[in-house]
Amino acid sequence: MKLYSYNHKLAESVWWNLFLLTLGGLLTAVCIQSVAAPHDFLAGGIMGVALLTNYWTGTLTPLVWYAMICVPIYLFGWFFVGKRFLLYTAYGTLCTTVFGFFINFTIPLQSELYAAVVGGVLHGAAGGLMLRTLGSGGGTDVIAVVLKDRWNFSIGQFNVIFNGLLFLLGAYRLPFDLIVASMIMMFISSNALEYVLGMFNRRKLVFIISDHGEEISEAILVTERFGATMLRGKGAYSGSDREILLTVTNNIALKRLENLVFSIDRNALFIVENTFYVSGGQFARRGR
Repeated sequence: MKLYSYNHKLAESVWWNLFLLTLGGLLTAVCIQSVAAPHDFLAGGIMGVALLTNYWTGTLTPLVWYAMICVPIYLFGWFFVGKRFLLYTAYGTLCTTVFGFFINFTIPLQSELYAAVVGGVLHGAAGGLMLRTLGSGGGTDVIAVVLKDRWNFSIGQFNVIFNGLLFLLGAYRLPFDLIVASMIMMFISSNALEYVLGMFNRRKLVFIISDHGEEISEAILVTERFGATMLRGKGAYSGSDREILLTVTNNIALKRLENLVFSIDRNALFIVENTFYVSGGQFARRGR
């Protein structure tokens, strides 16, 4: 419980959130200024709109356009989303824009494929860090949250539709090779984002089916101090009642838990699934 209390306080800490948003803003600025813009790549969301606007007009910089486009979105979001979420998000956007004024180097990559890989890793890591805070990376995240909260419109569906239209529009300005390279960058970005977002929250979901569920649950609470939930089931073939235990653990304690279960019931069924994200209970919770 002490570890949970510490993790919960850290996740809620203003300074920790500002640190992650600052680091995420720095990585985003490096991605755009040093990789994406020099290679004429597109990104997803409002950042993609900013890049396309910069390519078409040849004025300002992509990050300045990004900040300008985000302002009316945040004003709109002020009336519909949590103020804390919006202020953290605005801070992340500010960091990205400010860092952009100081980053004037280009990562020396000649191959568009290599540039797409590096840009995708930077962009995804930045987005993952920002989403691990009580805010987000900004841009379409605010619109997506409003649509989700008010009209139950899927965030994933919105992003797919928005980015699909953006890339179709970009095809009128950019060579098809660059569109493909941009899509590769965004594919890598989405995977890097998921990895970073779940890096500290990945757990093992364990189902234990046994005739000695009560005894196993007591042993788990005493020796492992995990939370456990008792479910009631019925064998489809035997028709006998079964006790199903559900608990969440980590890689380190998984083998120890397995040994504990089979020391009590050698005939138990021990099922393990990977979980992408666990929040609440004895685990740190991300609020908005």
